[in-house]
Amino acid sequence: MGRHNLMWAVVVAVLVLGLPGIGAAQGAHEIRFDVMVSRISQQPGEVDPRARRLDTQLRGDFRYESLKVLKEERLSIELNELATVALPDGKKLELRPLSVSDRGVLVAVNVEGSVQSDMRVPNGHLVAIGAGHFEGGRLVISLEPHF
Repeated sequence: MGRHNLMWAVVVAVLVLGLPGIGAAQGAHEIRFDVMVSRISQQPGEVDPRARRLDTQLRGDFRYESLKVLKEERLSIELNELATVALPDGKKLELRPLSVSDRGVLVAVNVEGSVQSDMRVPNGHLVAIGAGHFEGGRLVISLEPHF
């Protein structure tokens, strides 16, 4: 086989078979999750300015006097990868993105001893999850995926 034919055979093989890692890199899907852990309480106080968007979402459904952000994390998670966030009450939050479609990311959420659910969350949409009692109030975890 001449040098020219060998070169074309390699090009065709690469196009047909793919180079190792190229297909995996294109198929890999990383999702960024903005995670905020807050406490809502009947105790007088203010709404933490970082949680204004969460406050707007919660006000219609929950009664509280104060909202304090306890923790913020930005996670980048591959599909089917498990990410864990330590919660202020000593428990943990586990997130595992399962699939992505035009309707959103399907994510398995487990809050130790509290919530275990699969939910589909649209890109850039804020979802709030109640996570039990904490320091005279309730923990609320907000997730916002970006993909």
